[in-house]
Amino acid sequence: MPRDFIKIDYQIQFETPFHLGTGLRRGLLDRSVCRDANNYLYIPGSTLKGVLREKCEQIARVFGLCAVSPHNAREAIDRFRDDTDIVDRIFGSRYKPGELYFDNATLIEEDQRLFDSDSDRIPERYIHLQTETRMQTSISRTLGTVREQALFQSEFGIRTLCFEGHVYGHLKGFRIDEKNQWSYSLLLLVAGICANDKIGANKSTGMGRYSCEILELEINDAPIETASLLANLSDLEYYQAVQEDAK
Repeated sequence: MPRDFIKIDYQIQFETPFHLGTGLRRGLLDRSVCRDANNYLYIPGSTLKGVLREKCEQIARVFGLCAVSPHNAREAIDRFRDDTDIVDRIFGSRYKPGELYFDNATLIEEDQRLFDSDSDRIPERYIHLQTETRMQTSISRTLGTVREQALFQSEFGIRTLCFEGHVYGHLKGFRIDEKNQWSYSLLLLVAGICANDKIGANKSTGMGRYSCEILELEINDAPIETASLLANLSDLEYYQAVQEDAK
């Protein structure tokens, strides 16, 4: 099975406020958001990898492909004895780690400059404008009413912020055809990146919605067009047959 080195540069722009939490309090805030060493917001690579895996599982099932949840221990053990499914080839499993690295998506330089101060004495003068705070309550699913003593304050990144990130590493997969180096695994991954549009907490209330654009896509240092690859999306329905023939 071919093993390719891939590199994907992407850009995410939020259309609504978003919460990518630290799980920690910050001052009077009950729920704070992730910040880097320079106090700019960022999207954790592990969070992005998780939502992309879920989206790729959904796409795989649409085309009738096997996609085992990594959280089901019994299924994971069964799959350990069999051939790895297409989603596990991309993201790894409990027993077979993936070879792709999803780095943190950082705020683009243009947006960083919006929050920089011209004064050397006050270097973080505008940095607080990256976020907004909202009072929230917890709802009882049983009663459908607000829980008692469940008022809390959350921090959200503001809409329109733009982040850039990278996915790179080695990816194994069966070739779609002999002419190109494209694999079914890469096709599913790129489809998942382009199709996913939400990340973070409070997605059910409309938070964390974004648009994503792939800026550059390379296979073994050779650039390819994203649109040309996605034009073969319907070929995913043949993956199961290709896998059976390879046994």
